[in-house]
Amino acid sequence: MQTSFEKFKVNAKFLLKTLTPTSKNTNWYDPPPENKITQRQIGRLILQFHQVSNFINQFHDKKKPLKFLDVGTGNGILPELVSKYCKSKISHGIDPYEDGEHKTSWPTGTRPKLMNKIKKILRSKKLNIKNYKNFLNYEALSHSPSEIDLHRNPVKWKFFKKFIHELPIKNKYNFIFAKCIDHISDWNDLFNNISKRAEKDSIMLIKHNSFFSYNGAHRYASTFIPWGHVVLNGKKYEKYSKKFHSARSKKMIDFFYNGLSYPRNTLSELIEIMHKFNWKIVHLEQSNKKDYQKLLKFAGGSKKLIENAKKNYPSITLSEMISDRIFLVAKKINK
Repeated sequence: MQTSFEKFKVNAKFLLKTLTPTSKNTNWYDPPPENKITQRQIGRLILQFHQVSNFINQFHDKKKPLKFLDVGTGNGILPELVSKYCKSKISHGIDPYEDGEHKTSWPTGTRPKLMNKIKKILRSKKLNIKNYKNFLNYEALSHSPSEIDLHRNPVKWKFFKKFIHELPIKNKYNFIFAKCIDHISDWNDLFNNISKRAEKDSIMLIKHNSFFSYNGAHRYASTFIPWGHVVLNGKKYEKYSKKFHSARSKKMIDFFYNGLSYPRNTLSELIEIMHKFNWKIVHLEQSNKKDYQKLLKFAGGSKKLIENAKKNYPSITLSEMISDRIFLVAKKINK
């Protein structure tokens, strides 16, 4: 049933029809269950490794041994794959939470199963998206990553259960990957600490799920209003949550402020922060929501949406709002 709040249309279908399917006997806002894996999870991990490997091939200086760091590694599968299949000297992952310790963490009991499935797909000497494309039904891609060579590498990977500022400064890297900055509040502190651990001419790759995208609040803080987390200011968001999600409004509001980057920074502001710490943007690409035109209709059209969004976030752009994932590649410039 459709209703309204603060002149915005409210309808459950605006959200539920855009979410990936949940497991049987779980609510749409529940974390994935323990000990169960899905094809989507397998596809996400292989695609991420494939994309990162592609960027390493394109932007890493091949004259230098690869020293790889994954900031916000989650279950650590990515640095393990880099250590096994890329020509790396060092491959480390850092995350303050292990599986099951945070709402956004990977479910416990899934890592061994995921690795076994992934290894079967990576048996050959090359990786082509055709090898796993049937696992990517819910992924938006600006383009398919190129075929890559898979090397058999004896390098051991290492996991640090730490925040980035706790990682010893003596640890230096020349290719740094970060994919969870949408859950980190202080981006100035983040990039300052990354910079201290980056070698001269290092490459940083960011895979960004913008807060301002349609599902940027994740399923835990999303609303039945199209882009509701963006067009509603804090007080109105809290009021909406209590009215339409009363049974879980406290958890919803807590995630809105504490589970997502806060204060919010647009893509333009992100680039400004990176420049402050001497990172030069050398590549930028964006994949959009597959059905973003339908989503804009839900919101009453792009003109109306952007006008409402700019009331809260003056530097926001429609491009960022229709994004699915944004890739930024930056090079460390030592002054």
